[in-house]
Amino acid sequence: MFQGLNEDTYQFFWEIAFQNELSFYEANKERYKKNVYEPLKELAITITPAAQEIDSSFNIRPSSIVSRIRRDTRYSRDKTMFRDHAWLGFRRPGGMLSESLVVYAEFEREVYGYGMGMYGANPALMREIRPRILAKPQKFLSLVEDPKFTERFVVVGDLFKRPKFTDAPEGVLPYLNRKGLSFCFSSPNLKKTLSPEIADEIIEGFQLLKPVYRLLMGLDE
Repeated sequence: MFQGLNEDTYQFFWEIAFQNELSFYEANKERYKKNVYEPLKELAITITPAAQEIDSSFNIRPSSIVSRIRRDTRYSRDKTMFRDHAWLGFRRPGGMLSESLVVYAEFEREVYGYGMGMYGANPALMREIRPRILAKPQKFLSLVEDPKFTERFVVVGDLFKRPKFTDAPEGVLPYLNRKGLSFCFSSPNLKKTLSPEIADEIIEGFQLLKPVYRLLMGLDE
């Protein structure tokens, strides 16, 4: 049962950030499992039902939800071996993280957060999403401009230098003219994550995100 993260969760993140090498990880592998992986696995199990309400197609195997500490550096200029943060990511099976609309929670050295969105620019997914926004612009705006939603989440995604879409209701243009689209919450109050009640906060956030996700993915009725 999820009891919250602990102080050493974040201490570990700080230490591996500055000792990012195999020898440090091997010497602290059990510590990582006890204070990072296992609590996050329990959190994943706790919030999975709320994620399934968003999309019943999500892959719900904990090993697929909890991020791996070892980075895949084969195609990256950044050859850092280990992550100094962790996340839980709910997405449909088959697609890579970079190809998916992900519902997530994340924990870094100085902040935690949760939300829904894309890993950077995603032209293919945006081509699917824009027509769904255009089909129901007023419904979309009523969701993302609801005070309960805007008090929690901010919109994230690089805007095109020159707008590519102009023939649409004015309110949705800032969403259409992005290379990627995410709705994110972030807080430096890490003490909240040390309590099991953080799961309730994340679930509440997921419930706010649910109708937006379902509209963007064409699942709304």
